[in-house]
Amino acid sequence: MYKFKIESLNCMSCFHNIEDALKEFDSTIEAKADVRNQTLTVQSNQSAEQLTKLIEAAGYPVNGVTQG
Repeated sequence: MYKFKIESLNCMSCFHNIEDALKEFDSTIEAKADVRNQTLTVQSNQSAEQLTKLIEAAGYPVNGVTQG
């Protein structure tokens, strides 16, 4: 599980854009957003680097990532 800090994660529409991009790559990815804290929690077998690339390709720069 990874937690991404995404300062441009301001609404649930933003979350759905990211979630769609992740699920298009791997339909088994599970994601949850905390818009208030601008964090995205992702459960996936993909690497943090791959997930970061997917999130950023969707237009949302990642400001940090933690595992756990």
